[in-house]
Amino acid sequence: MDQSVGPGHAAALAVTVMVIGGLVPLVRLRPGRWVTVASWMLALLLISNEIAYQIVQWRGGLGEPYVAHTWTLEFSLPLYICDVAAFVGGVALITRRPILVEITWFWGLAGTLQALLTPDHPIFFPSYDWLEFYLDHIGVLLAAGWLVIGLSLHPRPRAALRVIAITVTFLLGVGVVDLLTGGDYDYLHAQHPPGLLALFGPWPWYLFGATGVALVSIVILDLPFWPERRRAR
Repeated sequence: MDQSVGPGHAAALAVTVMVIGGLVPLVRLRPGRWVTVASWMLALLLISNEIAYQIVQWRGGLGEPYVAHTWTLEFSLPLYICDVAAFVGGVALITRRPILVEITWFWGLAGTLQALLTPDHPIFFPSYDWLEFYLDHIGVLLAAGWLVIGLSLHPRPRAALRVIAITVTFLLGVGVVDLLTGGDYDYLHAQHPPGLLALFGPWPWYLFGATGVALVSIVILDLPFWPERRRAR
């Protein structure tokens, strides 16, 4: 059975709902020093999880079927949007800089959520691969809700436009890395794209479909804050 949609995946989704549904309202309703401490802990968890995964690959992986690959230039750079969102979200939790909060919010809910629902490879439970993957994705989603809903650090006017511009620039840079390394970071030229991307057909057509969905998703994620901005004006 494909473990990416097996009991391990179902358990991870249940944990996602319980953790986010329990902690985010608590941050909003019970503010205090504990929120700062917990923010630092979540930030360190997100960043250390990414670094640890790099180390595991560098040391040769753990063998089949868990993180079988060793570190390679065309596969292992932390250039997938979910990886970058983990670093950005970690720094955002500590600094609370508006632009980092906005990237975490839009990338987390428009990108990481999709990856959580439809993993791009079989993930065997229990394994380090399972733990690393879901710590990354659940952590980014928790950080997004923690910052924007729990701490009320809402995206600013034109936040959607800024994040779209940053995303396009980032993916153009990743495309250059793909050409130089022969990799396929962020699935920019996958013949058989994973997850929901497969619904849009083969390369290059799924790029157009994914772009459209991403733009619509970012606008939808920005909609809840429009009334607040109108009142502020």
